Amino acid sequence: MIIQDLMDQGFARFKEDIECDSIEREIIEAEFNCLEHDEYAPDAVKRFRRYANGVILPWRNEAFVEWLPAGKNESGYPISGYDQGGHNPEHTAARHFRSLSERVKSTRFLQTLITADFSKTFWSDKDVRLPIYVGVHFVRLVSTAVSDLGISSPNCFHQDGEPFTFAHLVRRAGNTAGGVNYICAPWAREKLPDMISERDLISRFELAGFMDSFAVHDPRVSHYVTPIHKAEETGADGERCILLIDFSTMRQNL
Repeated sequence: MIIQDLMDQGFARFKEDIECDSIEREIIEAEFNCLEHDEYAPDAVKRFRRYANGVILPWRNEAFVEWLPAGKNESGYPISGYDQGGHNPEHTAARHFRSLSERVKSTRFLQTLITADFSKTFWSDKDVRLPIYVGVHFVRLVSTAVSDLGISSPNCFHQDGEPFTFAHLVRRAGNTAGGVNYICAPWAREKLPDMISERDLISRFELAGFMDSFAVHDPRVSHYVTPIHKAEETGADGERCILLIDFSTMRQNL
């Protein structure tokens, strides 16, 4: 069903039902709690993230992620590079983020989630003769006031540049407004929802609970998520924690 939706309309919504025991759930949540501020975000925007990359060998009977070694920044902290090849109008060059911890990468839940997502993708015969590149992002947005926007990047309709991206909600605080997902055709790139008629929108929805998810087949659609903000000034901070997994080819002209 999910593969068919991706083939037919370029996106799919679903609820991931992979078991996550209390110990691994705590590890996942703890990782989000200690994410570093995204140095590519405006200073006033409370966006926190880590990233890791790896490969899957699709010809193996049981696919699993082989994590790539992290580099180090000038302070000696592990970092991993991410390059969207010009698809992000806000960041046209490669970016380097603090790497996900070894502890979270070693969880059965994350490994199972990645391979489950991979099983929902489709490739040409040439694509699967080489490793499939995997990128995993942990992104946390926080808003401490109604006027304080937690903004994703890029803040417009866009395509990621990877053939497939899966988004899984991990946590959304109760006092959170915004974070509305939109799906549109590729021509909507670099536009905002108020620049697009209702009839041209393919879908609009919110992710609310743990592992509420959606996936996009990048060549077919563009997508956008609105900034979050604190819903009521007197309540707790607004927060949205999302786990993103993308898959890319490593095709060569052989």
